[in-house]
Amino acid sequence: RSRAMPPPPPAKSPTTVLDLDDDLLREVFLRLPCLPSLVRAALSCRTFLSAVRSSPAFRRSFRALHPSPFVGFFIQRLTKGFIVGFQPEDSSFEAHHLPTDRDFAAAVSGGDFDLTGLPHDQEEESSKEENMEEDTNEEDENEDEEEDQEEEEGASPVWEVDRCCDGYVVLFNRSAKQIAAYNPLTRALHLYPSPPRLFSDATYFEFHIISSQDQEDPGTPPRVVCYDFNLFQVKAFVRIISSDSSIKSKCREFPGTAIGVTGKMVNGSVYWTHYGKPYITVLDTATLQFTKMDLPPLLAEQDGRNCAFVFGNTKERRPCIVSPGLWGDCSLNVYFWRREDGYFDDGLNYWVLDHTFPLKAIREFVKFSKGDDEFISVRLMDVIDGIVYLRTEYDGCTEAPRLLLSFCLETAELKMICEDYHKPIYPYIMAWPPSLILQDKVSPFILNLPSTLTVYDFHLQFYLTLKILNQHKV
Repeated sequence: RSRAMPPPPPAKSPTTVLDLDDDLLREVFLRLPCLPSLVRAALSCRTFLSAVRSSPAFRRSFRALHPSPFVGFFIQRLTKGFIVGFQPEDSSFEAHHLPTDRDFAAAVSGGDFDLTGLPHDQEEESSKEENMEEDTNEEDENEDEEEDQEEEEGASPVWEVDRCCDGYVVLFNRSAKQIAAYNPLTRALHLYPSPPRLFSDATYFEFHIISSQDQEDPGTPPRVVCYDFNLFQVKAFVRIISSDSSIKSKCREFPGTAIGVTGKMVNGSVYWTHYGKPYITVLDTATLQFTKMDLPPLLAEQDGRNCAFVFGNTKERRPCIVSPGLWGDCSLNVYFWRREDGYFDDGLNYWVLDHTFPLKAIREFVKFSKGDDEFISVRLMDVIDGIVYLRTEYDGCTEAPRLLLSFCLETAELKMICEDYHKPIYPYIMAWPPSLILQDKVSPFILNLPSTLTVYDFHLQFYLTLKILNQHKV
């Protein structure tokens, strides 16, 4: 009698990407080309989203490997009025990405770069009328409203762009007496009341965003740092304003000379450079303490210095100073706040010249006449996450067009963005989306990426990435 053969073992179910643990998923995600690709990948299913959101260490690693992507420019045009000088027009946006880049295209097409989410004049006027009806029996408030009406005479109703930072466009409205932080990708809007008589009395003002992404509660609305200088009082004040009207703003008088200052927020501190002064004034927004930092000797000792350098941060969020060549050559000098090298090290930090980058590649973007390339100079605009944005200028008689360029401090790669607009422009950089940070509530408007394309596209890209990992034995 022959024995019956044992039944074959049950077939193993095929392994899918959803069976991989979070650590391996994050290893794959680190090799995606850019932040928009990661967003589309993470939003394709809950497993991927959970792997990304649950690890702050992954967020830091991805930022260190991939610079924050440049999306485009907001442009603020001015028109000449009949009664008053130049008046601002509504801002416009021009995207700058390859048409074949589907991830960038999805981010831009889903965003509100026309800024339609900002309050309109009709909404503001109706709210003002309601407030006036409620306060008709209070004489003191009526007097304040009369002063406000005097202040609003001739004020522009246009939302004007002050700067872009941390994924927000920071704007102000003179007529509504409001400050706004608006994220065009997530459509998150935060409104802040302006300090009293800011737009009528201040000779100069600027606003900075205090990011809330690295705080314990990343869903908290960001706060705004408002700097305003009054030439007639020869005083400047710094205020920290919350969008919550129940929270009283904090105010500090700006120390020392306040004429000709320009500020930049880096890692929770605002760094103000001074026209013709050899130091930087720093405000720690956590402690509200002011300190001073000496400029690099090469910059401080320039006769008639006109603040041609810019202050910014690297991809690793290190503060840095970038200046054009000091002797008229077409180059960039980069300074870092660190200890001196070798014999001169006394244990203290200084602004140390770390590297000089020649910009000879500019000649490749424009066809110059013989000898015209000797007259090229650069004017720096900003340094954001290790990318320097600059404009070309010419000291000689040349008809070459002015250009907008970007320069990577890590790779020394110079790219042409477009020809210059000859208008105030503000680079918009995509920030880390709140949807990829672990929090209790997720906004339904996050990036508005098309889910019908995301799943198929990413799974194909995922398998290709796995093959690369296997080839390199990661």
